[in-house]
Amino acid sequence: MLKRYLTLQQQRLNDLGKERLRLREQADKEAQRVRSLQELQERLQRRPERYHSLLLQNQLRMGQQVQHLVESQQQQSALAQLDLAHHETQLRREFGRVKGLQQVVARRDTEAQHKAESLAQRQLDELATRRFLLNSKG
Repeated sequence: MLKRYLTLQQQRLNDLGKERLRLREQADKEAQRVRSLQELQERLQRRPERYHSLLLQNQLRMGQQVQHLVESQQQQSALAQLDLAHHETQLRREFGRVKGLQQVVARRDTEAQHKAESLAQRQLDELATRRFLLNSKG
């Protein structure tokens, strides 16, 4: 029964590992979006050599909108990093649980093997004793 539980826990650990990869990719995408928006914001802050007042006004408004997008995206990126950190904590906890179960199962298997070997040795000793007693009487 413990081996079945260990198998289930190992499968859960595997699933958590896959989810971790997905969350890491998501966090990387969110961070890349922040960088892209920041680059756009920097480009909008540059003034063209020849400019028109309407162009500057539009550029200023776009810069403000992009600033809001950057702030929103930074929050999204922070949330993705937080999700990833929380998931990695769960993954480490589950890894510890699986390692502990593996040690318990290995110890029980070793104990069962020693017990079986001891029983077999006792049976051999008993047979040898009986054979000795039969040979000494005869």
